[in-house]
Amino acid sequence: MAFKNTNWSLLLLLVVVSAGAGYFLGKMSAGNGETTDTGGSGQSAEAAVEPTGSEAAPEESQGGEQQAKKLDSSQLAKEKNVPEKVDSAQGDFVLIAVIEGEEANRRLQSSLQVVNSQRQRLAQLSQQYNRTDPKLAQQRELVAGQINEVRQSLERNLMFMAQNFGYTLSNNYLLVPHRATLNAVIGQGEDQVKNEVYTFNNSDAYDKFQKKTDTYAQLKIAQARAYRETQTDEEKKQPLPKLPLTQEMEKLRKETMDLYKCDMEKSYLISIQKSALYARRAQ
Repeated sequence: MAFKNTNWSLLLLLVVVSAGAGYFLGKMSAGNGETTDTGGSGQSAEAAVEPTGSEAAPEESQGGEQQAKKLDSSQLAKEKNVPEKVDSAQGDFVLIAVIEGEEANRRLQSSLQVVNSQRQRLAQLSQQYNRTDPKLAQQRELVAGQINEVRQSLERNLMFMAQNFGYTLSNNYLLVPHRATLNAVIGQGEDQVKNEVYTFNNSDAYDKFQKKTDTYAQLKIAQARAYRETQTDEEKKQPLPKLPLTQEMEKLRKETMDLYKCDMEKSYLISIQKSALYARRAQ
C-alpha cells in the first residue's frame, strides 16, 4: 500500500508548522520536535543548524525505533496502520520505523538535529583547516584536534541512529506525522504554558492544515517582496514594517481560525505523538 506525495516540502524539522505532511530529511537532516514558528515555506535540508547542547550521543529512545529489525515494511505498516510506501517525485520511500509517543518523537528529531549539527561543524572545521597557512603549525594542529573530536562524536551518534532508527548517510528520509497536536503558547522558558487547540488524528488531516499554512506563508512572502520593490536602497536596509493583511490573507486567516482555532498571525507549537519514518537510497 502506498499513498501519493503531493506536498512534500524540502525542509528541516525545525520548521514544523510551515511544512507539508512529510518532512524531507535528506542526508543532512535535523529537527527538534516542536516549534513556535508559523511563517515561511520550509528550508533546504542542507541549511546549517547550530548545535544544541553538548556533542554527546543522543539519549536512548523508547518509541519502537528498532521495529525495522523485527518486522519487514509490509508487516510494520499493517501492524501500525500506516502506509508502507510514500510515492514522491524521487520515487518510492519505504517504511522503516514507526515512532510512537511524544517523548520518543522529540528524541528522534533531537538526534537528527545533533547529527546534522555535527556534520555541518565538521565541514566548517575542514574548510578552516584547509584555509590555514601551513606555516601556522600550532593553529592547524588545534583545528585538527577539533576535527578528530567532532568526527569521533559523530561516528558514535551515527551508530546510535543506525541501531535505533535504521538511519544511515546513504539514504534520504521522510518523516510523516500521523498524530499531532496544535498548541497555543503563552509565555517563555519555564513560565511557558501550552494550551491544546486542535488534534490531527492522521496524516491527511495534518497535510490539509499544512497546505493552508504554506499558502498563507507564501502570500506573506509575496506581499513583503512587492513592498520592498517600492522602496529605495536605503529604505530596504530598514526592518520591514507590519503590513496590513490582504483580502486573501484575511479570508485564509478566518478559515484556519474556524477550522483549527489557529490564528495565522500568532505563534503555535506542534507536538508529534506518532510518526512514520521512510527511507530511499540517496542518488
